[in-house]
Amino acid sequence: MRILLLLLAAMLLMPFQTVSAGEFKGGGGDLTPGTITYGDPPAQVDPAKPVLVFVQGLTNDSTTWYDGNSMYDTAREAGYETVFVELHDSGGEPKSYWDNGAMLAGQLDDISAHFNGKEIVVVGYSKGGVDTQVALIHEGRHSLVSDVITIGSPHDGSELADLANSTSLGWLADLIGQNSEGTQSLQTGVMNHFRSITDSRPEVQQNRYFTLAGDRTGPIFSSYWFGSGFISGPSDGVVSVESATLPYGTMLSVGNWNHGEVHQGENAFPFMQSVLTGQAGAASLMEAAAEDSLSTLVKGGQQDGEATETMVIEQEADSVSFSWMSMEPLAELELVKPDGSVDVVQVEAEEDETPFFKGAYHHLVDLENPAAGEWTVRADDNGSQAYGLVAQFESELNDQLHVRAEDNNRSFRAESDFPAVNRAGREALEVNADIRFTPGEPGAGRAFGQAVSEYRQQARGQAPDRIAVGSRGAGVYNAVVRVSGHAPSGTAFERSAVRSVFTDEDGQSY
Repeated sequence: MRILLLLLAAMLLMPFQTVSAGEFKGGGGDLTPGTITYGDPPAQVDPAKPVLVFVQGLTNDSTTWYDGNSMYDTAREAGYETVFVELHDSGGEPKSYWDNGAMLAGQLDDISAHFNGKEIVVVGYSKGGVDTQVALIHEGRHSLVSDVITIGSPHDGSELADLANSTSLGWLADLIGQNSEGTQSLQTGVMNHFRSITDSRPEVQQNRYFTLAGDRTGPIFSSYWFGSGFISGPSDGVVSVESATLPYGTMLSVGNWNHGEVHQGENAFPFMQSVLTGQAGAASLMEAAAEDSLSTLVKGGQQDGEATETMVIEQEADSVSFSWMSMEPLAELELVKPDGSVDVVQVEAEEDETPFFKGAYHHLVDLENPAAGEWTVRADDNGSQAYGLVAQFESELNDQLHVRAEDNNRSFRAESDFPAVNRAGREALEVNADIRFTPGEPGAGRAFGQAVSEYRQQARGQAPDRIAVGSRGAGVYNAVVRVSGHAPSGTAFERSAVRSVFTDEDGQSY
């Protein structure tokens, strides 16, 4: 009995390395949502060095920090104690930042108690940076944390989230399981609302914020290159530099990294170290490109057997690069040119790496000096139930076509810098929109998603170039605005703009 008591006493004196998970052992622990895993302590624990809490991004789990990423090893070798949390993304359908932030708040309570109130720095990757702000600002855990470092975080949302919720590509995102509540919460209109109820709160001033961003969208024809066509200004292929910036934060660096590279230890940790040692300086930001130019065309829908889609190319276009997106890989696509001739194009399937279309395949085709007129793309039945056609134009028309928000974000006006002619021969653009309306706001207890409706709106009347949104009450309006007409050359053109607007209960739109 005495030996048993001595053994029990010895066990109680041993360091307890988890609150709700097993030992890290250099390879991670339990990935169940809500789990906290403590990294192996450094060779010598320095009480003056803060604890680093790593928060994953959309569709990630904690392995994003140590599986194929040197971040954990680099931080530990530099003498920092590390902690990894699992949020809803780790074990099922990703949730909004409201749900993840509430879970993270409870985890921060446990982590702070585990380290007896030692200083904590939170490092959030992608959506994890937004989840962190909910925990600190809206859930009141700012006093537990000194600094926050966000890496490639979509503080203003991502245009790819708009695209994934559009009528054109929403089918595909739904079927591959990526159109989750987490994706829906990152639409730009929803995030504009989040910023309006977050950035003015006094809790914002209780922590220091530092940000990191990438401006590499390559390699060419990769999924990051594809994403850059919908994002205004420099981006990492998923999040723009502008969106990765906080007005009250310090931008540490805008590096030559895509979204999959921006949080790698060899890229991010040297700049994190400048924060941890009190030597952080601000990086210079690149000037963003004009937000309202039109260079893309997006179409798509359900597929039952062979899928066919068309795109109109104007004479002014120097080149058009397009991706045929599907649920299964293809070996070839059939192109019907404006003169009726047919080309069979061999394609390579590139699996998407972004959090919004992960699991889909891109089949990329580059058309140099394409003939003006209507092109048809055909894809054989390959088991896909949905498809998408996403084209990027290199054309002098791009900077002469615009879709601008007006009327306090309640409408979008299409304009051209040249006298565009519609099919009736009048000087006017043809404008319509396919709109997906989702009532409520993404997040716990917000009655989101009931009775999702899709409808088409034709611009008519006194404002034939304007599309109005917000008429169906509070919720998210995702609009694919389609603009067409005839260019100065006399040949037809068409473009698409994907926009999201959140309208609150008071009728204010964001």
